[in-house]
Amino acid sequence: MPANAPAGLAGAPNTEVHRSPMSQFAKVLQVLDLFSEARTTLAAEEIADLLEVSRPTAFRYVKQLCETGLLAKIAGRYALGAKIIELDYRIRRTEPIMLASRASMRELAQRTATTVVLCNIYGDEIVHSHHERVGELAPMSLDRGHLMPLFKGAAPAVILANLPAARLKRLYERHKADPDVLAIAGDWPSFARHYKRIRKDGHYISREEIDPGVIGIAAPIFNDGRHVVGATTLVYEKKREKLVNEEGYAELVRHCAAAVTREIAAAAPQAT
Repeated sequence: MPANAPAGLAGAPNTEVHRSPMSQFAKVLQVLDLFSEARTTLAAEEIADLLEVSRPTAFRYVKQLCETGLLAKIAGRYALGAKIIELDYRIRRTEPIMLASRASMRELAQRTATTVVLCNIYGDEIVHSHHERVGELAPMSLDRGHLMPLFKGAAPAVILANLPAARLKRLYERHKADPDVLAIAGDWPSFARHYKRIRKDGHYISREEIDPGVIGIAAPIFNDGRHVVGATTLVYEKKREKLVNEEGYAELVRHCAAAVTREIAAAAPQAT
């Protein structure tokens, strides 16, 4: 999330009272984004500094989050709470794209003896949301729940390739100085042509773009045949490359993604 302007600082106008309820809600939820593997607990004072809000405001945020179970107080500090575990349990069993994808992904994993990954796009973020595997899990550094880099890897490539051109251009303008973007193209027309080729192919093969020794083949998933919502990716180690029929694998991945798209459409409530 973008950094927010300082609020509630001494000598500065108090803009907090003028914020809409939704902006206040979004600010409270920003607290959750502060936690990571490297930062598992935080004091309220640290939250105030990181969000650039007053200490009373930070204490109010953590109080609200503790009351809902999204945060837990441990020895005077705060950690992610049990409610998140409960929500994770629910999403594994109710999220429509995940429910629609499991059978087809499992079949693909069994047929190829590989790991098959589901990634979804939420706003401008792409998340590894589920995987199926046969044998050992492919050596991926970005496991379930991790954000994927936008401009590297097979799944992000096919998802971005199927975004509306105006949305893709906005992403380009926002990130055009990013080294990953510059590695693709130095200007918008070349960048657009890159993704147009991927869209035409219907799949993308990533060779060690994210993890050394790992190859991914992805195809897009749509929620109504038009709007891209994610991708299925077949992941395997590079040492298997000479034993693999790559075009055959790509066809299987496209078939899997198409099957998931059909399942999503079949599960959607029909308009009356």
